[in-house]
Amino acid sequence: MPNRPWGHLRAPSAAEVQGYAERLGWTLTAEELGLFTGAIAGSLTMLDSVEDIPDEVPALKHHHRDPGHRPLPGEDPYNAVIQFCEVRGAADGPLAGRTLGVKDCIAVAGVPMTNGGRRQPVLVPTEDAVVIERLLDAGVTITAKTNLEDLGFGLGEGSAFGPALNPLDPTRSTGGSSSGSGAGVASGLFDLALGADEAGSVRIPAAWCGLVGMKATHGLVPSYGMSYMNHTLDHIGPMTRTVADNALMLEIMAGPDVRDPQWTRDLPAGPDLYTSVADTGVAGLRIGILTDALGPAGVTEDVRMAFDIATKRLEALGASVSEVSVPLWAAASELSMATMPAGIGAMVRSTGTGSFQHLGRIDPQTVAVLAAQGRSGGDDLPPLLRMMMLTEAHVQAAYDGLPFVKGHNLRLALRRQVDAALGVYDVLVTPTTPTVAHELFTDRVTLTEFMGRSVTATRNTGPLDQTGHPALTVPCGTGEGGLPVGLQIIGPRYGEKLCYQVGYAFEGAN
Repeated sequence: MPNRPWGHLRAPSAAEVQGYAERLGWTLTAEELGLFTGAIAGSLTMLDSVEDIPDEVPALKHHHRDPGHRPLPGEDPYNAVIQFCEVRGAADGPLAGRTLGVKDCIAVAGVPMTNGGRRQPVLVPTEDAVVIERLLDAGVTITAKTNLEDLGFGLGEGSAFGPALNPLDPTRSTGGSSSGSGAGVASGLFDLALGADEAGSVRIPAAWCGLVGMKATHGLVPSYGMSYMNHTLDHIGPMTRTVADNALMLEIMAGPDVRDPQWTRDLPAGPDLYTSVADTGVAGLRIGILTDALGPAGVTEDVRMAFDIATKRLEALGASVSEVSVPLWAAASELSMATMPAGIGAMVRSTGTGSFQHLGRIDPQTVAVLAAQGRSGGDDLPPLLRMMMLTEAHVQAAYDGLPFVKGHNLRLALRRQVDAALGVYDVLVTPTTPTVAHELFTDRVTLTEFMGRSVTATRNTGPLDQTGHPALTVPCGTGEGGLPVGLQIIGPRYGEKLCYQVGYAFEGAN
């Protein structure tokens, strides 16, 4: 131990301990107050000694890091980018020579990370996210941090940097919240991109921008280094132009890591070779059309027509295609109002740690910056996040959180229903979104209107974040205005190879 006259941590006064007890609803006698005050001081002496033990901070593997600049006029016509940068990976590898855009809620050491907002101070990470480390090892060069909805709560139009524009029609949304990742890949600004998905934020922009996007099985891709929303929902996923690039990225990104907080008990020891099924085809596969994801989800006539053509094409390729029902699918948006507010409340109160209810690493610098941002109050938080926090506070105060408990249990029932359908079928298919990309808001709107769009867009993507099953979206034609429609391919847990097998075959038949 170092020779110093006092510790890092200050013991509380008796008055402070009395205040803490009152906030907990406790009444302390004078004797108890003295006992607790002394005991806490002793506990802090033990905790203080932890401050002198060096932390095992992960070492950076790649050191060429130019934090870059905000886009210059004409440099980013679709507002896809928050910060251009250059972080070079290994000199060779499967992604050597390829460029990557990273959603600006995923840590790249040395490059500012805004989360789509203007809160101060801005975090400049000193650690790479696990997926960033792996992609750099594979030779990629990171050239941009991409635009997103403020803190990921919406479809991209609430970004403090303005909405990303859809390269296929700049009057339309890219979808979100990984809006800049979609716009950047679709416009050719970079080759590959990363998004984060808690209700469809990889798959929606991929579908609306005519791209391929994957939300893998929950826990397969380590989430350490992202801005967490809910450890049971958080996913990081690849967004690409082709199925082959997507499968290759997932091969590189997938697999366990000791830093990951998602504590998935049945995680395979390493990634599967998803690129190995490129020429397998779908002959003999059993494909279930999820009927609850059609009319009950509000699928429009143009999207339904493209989807029907896609399922007929799969049948022509040799698959057996028939209908199946998952009854709780239509209630998934309602169930998310149990999962999302409860998780968000816990995450915000714990300054992004998840209340230490996991065994993954916690980046102390990130916690410190989030705490500093939080001291400015909640007025700068996005409205949808504030609504969820207030909802959580009310349900806890008025009903002791019991509605969240029932919603949680029904979420587990939804997962079992999807498992049951996948016990009969190899994969399930749905339209990725019920509509094509909507027109961008041109005026201020109410929170109810803003929420309505998000609920509609996530009808078929959100359920898979709730259940944790893998889901791949591939382009499957066009709808109104010639805008892309996505086909969502759903596999069993760790059935990513099946999803890619169908995706490869469908893409090859177009």
